[in-house]
Amino acid sequence: MNHQISLVGGQLIPIYVGVKEFSPDKVHFIVSDESVGSLSVLKPLLGVTKWVEYKCNPFDFISIKSICEKIISKLTEEDTITFNLTGGTKIMVLACQALIHEKGLKGFYINQDYSFLELPAYNKKQLTTQLTIQEFFDLSDHHLFSSNRLEDFTKDDFAMALAIEIFANNGKFYTAITGHMRRKYDNTSQPIPEKGKEVLLNNIVFSWDSNTIIVNLNGKPILNLKSKHIKELFFNAGWWELLVAKEISNWTGLKEMLVNCVLPFKTDKSTSKNEIDILISTGKRLIFVECKSGNVRQEDINKMKIIKQTYGGVISRSILVCRFLPNATILEKCRELDIDIFYTHAFLTKQTNPLSKLINKLNEVNKRGSI
Repeated sequence: MNHQISLVGGQLIPIYVGVKEFSPDKVHFIVSDESVGSLSVLKPLLGVTKWVEYKCNPFDFISIKSICEKIISKLTEEDTITFNLTGGTKIMVLACQALIHEKGLKGFYINQDYSFLELPAYNKKQLTTQLTIQEFFDLSDHHLFSSNRLEDFTKDDFAMALAIEIFANNGKFYTAITGHMRRKYDNTSQPIPEKGKEVLLNNIVFSWDSNTIIVNLNGKPILNLKSKHIKELFFNAGWWELLVAKEISNWTGLKEMLVNCVLPFKTDKSTSKNEIDILISTGKRLIFVECKSGNVRQEDINKMKIIKQTYGGVISRSILVCRFLPNATILEKCRELDIDIFYTHAFLTKQTNPLSKLINKLNEVNKRGSI
C-alpha cells in the first residue's frame, strides 16, 4: 500500500495536488488545532483515497517526529511512504525531513512555479496534475451561484459588442448615455426598467426594451442594437467583457473560462457577495480578470484584492483590463497589491483590434508568480 504523510497548514491546494499527483492509497494528515478545521473541506474531495488525521503541537519537534515514527512503525515491507512537506510549520517540516534522512525515505515539496522538489535528492520536476475551476472553488470552500461560458453568447451578441465598441470610441455619446443611466438607476433599489426612453440636453434621445436599444441625435438614428443581452451589453459594459473574453479564448494557456461569475454568501446562497467579470483557469492556477471600459476606482482595486485572496489564494493572479490608462494612484495601488494591468487606449489609433496584445500580457502574467 502506498502511504503519504501530509503536513496541513493554511493552504489546501498543495495538499490536494500532492494527493492527485502521487495517488496514495492512504493519507496521514498531521494537523494542529489551527489547521484541523480545514480538513472538513478537503476530505470530501479525496474520492476513494483513505485518510487518517493526527493532531500535534506544531512547534514541538520531538512530538511531531514521534507521531510520524509511529505511523512508519506500522507499515509492512510491501508498503511505501512519502512525505508532502509543502504545508505545516517549519518545525513540522524539519521533523519530517530528519526522518527522511535517518530512515532513507522519500518526500516532496511543491514549488510556486508548479514544480516539485524530490527529496532527499532535491531533483526538480514538473507536476502533471491539473485542477478545474470547480476544484479550485471547492478547495476555498466557496461555490459559484451562476456564470456563463463564451458559447452562451450568439454571433449577434458579438456583433453588437463590436458595434458598441465603435460607438464608444467615436465621441462622447456613449459616456453621456451610460453616465446618465448610472445616476438615475442604481440596479438595486431602482433597477433599469424593462423598457423606457430618455432625453439628454445635447439632443440625444435613446430608447430601449428587453431586446433593442435605439439612439437618435437631432432626430436622426445613429445607433440601432438588437440582442437578447443588449441591456447588459450596453448599460453595464458587458460589451467590453465579451470582447475581452473572446480575445482570451485564443490564448493557448487557457484550459477553462467563465464569464459573469456571481458568488453568493456562505450563509445566504440567494444573495450575491462578489462578482468576477472573467475567470480563467490554466489548470495550475486561477487568473481573475476585471474589465473596465471607463474609469477605474479605488474600490475596484480593493475588490480585486479581496476576490484573489478569498477564492484563489497565493497561487492565483489578477489582471485589470481597461480601455484607458488608470491614474497614478490606481497604478501605484496595483503595484502594491501585485495586480497586473493591461490597457488599450495607446493602441486605439494604431490597430484594428486594440486587444490584440492581451495574449502577450497573459503569457507574461502566467510566467510570473505562483502556484
